[in-house]
Amino acid sequence: MKQTRTILAALLGATLLATPSLADEIKIGVVGPLTGPAATSGIAMREAYQFVADQVNAEGGVEMNGEKHTLNLIFEDSASRPEMGVSAAQKLLTRDNVDLLIGDTFASSVTIALMDVAASYGKFVMSGQPVSSEIARKVESNPEQFANFWKSSWNSDAYAQAVFEAVEGLTEAGKFSPGDKKIAFVFEDTDYGKSNTEYALPLFKDAGWTETGHEAVPLGHSDFYPQLSKLRGNAPDVLVSIFTSVNSGIALTKQIKETGLDTLHVAIYYPLRPEFHEGVGADSENMLWTPMLFDPVNNEKHKALYELLGAKGITGNGDHAQGYCQFAMLVDNMKRAGTVEPAKLSEAFATTDFDCYTGRFVYDTANHTPKIGAEFLPVAVAQVQDGVSKAVWPETSATAEFQ
Repeated sequence: MKQTRTILAALLGATLLATPSLADEIKIGVVGPLTGPAATSGIAMREAYQFVADQVNAEGGVEMNGEKHTLNLIFEDSASRPEMGVSAAQKLLTRDNVDLLIGDTFASSVTIALMDVAASYGKFVMSGQPVSSEIARKVESNPEQFANFWKSSWNSDAYAQAVFEAVEGLTEAGKFSPGDKKIAFVFEDTDYGKSNTEYALPLFKDAGWTETGHEAVPLGHSDFYPQLSKLRGNAPDVLVSIFTSVNSGIALTKQIKETGLDTLHVAIYYPLRPEFHEGVGADSENMLWTPMLFDPVNNEKHKALYELLGAKGITGNGDHAQGYCQFAMLVDNMKRAGTVEPAKLSEAFATTDFDCYTGRFVYDTANHTPKIGAEFLPVAVAQVQDGVSKAVWPETSATAEFQ
């Protein structure tokens, strides 16, 4: 567990006082879905954030300019609804008077809604998993207003690029034959679902693919028989599905099997949740999915984090892994900034170079978004093989061959 000790030492400031001195408390407000269709992810993020905070507090707090400060996390539910997220953020920034805000931990639509509101309070704001490129566009379009807002996950075009490169790469390698090069999309009617589709479709069209299905469904939708009936007539070679609701993913995958639709199913997001695989059983066999962020079976760094969380009774998954590293990165930047004053903390974020279990955080300072790639945060594509997800693309991340 050498790596674990190294990361924790960096976070805690390596102080060796036998009895921690009394420290000022830093209040961090966190907005995320604790109920609703994305509650499992929101709760996992809460567990991961609190895990890091507990580790820091156990050593007396985070050291800033020679003084230790304990962390007090205050969580509020957004239920993945923008209006609830905005209300929660206002409550945290006014009544609770938090020093900085994290919001949303998961939903892009909530983050987009609360960005304008939070900026007016003059506090530092960071988002968690939201990947919508619209967030980055808002930052670029008004750098002064959003100078102190930073994402801790990549843009949605990363998933689109990963899916496209995997399908094209496997085709060029002779491992997949797409026939007529027809593609269809089934996605939730949220900013997350729409932005992923928006970026993936042009990539495929430019490569000679034809879209034969474009089906938007409500968040949490579970009856896909009407959509699948149309898709069977169009016979897509590849079907891309995009959901944050695990139940939607389970329903679609099972109904694809039931209706006999012959297609390469490529999923974005929901298969990283363990309950998807528990709920879908063998019906997910051979499907592709991204992002494979956490593979404690085949990746030694991921295994170390899994064991660290497990020692506290947490069964780690991809949401926990992202939450852990995002919050650990925030703590490290607080320590380097020596303050939670927004401008100083933003300066620290601009020079971030933080290596964690899931990858290395380095920012594109034009849009306040972490960089992706083999040297930064990798976005791997996995395939379900004999009930086990294994990375098959890119080759630098692959632990198995595509079947």
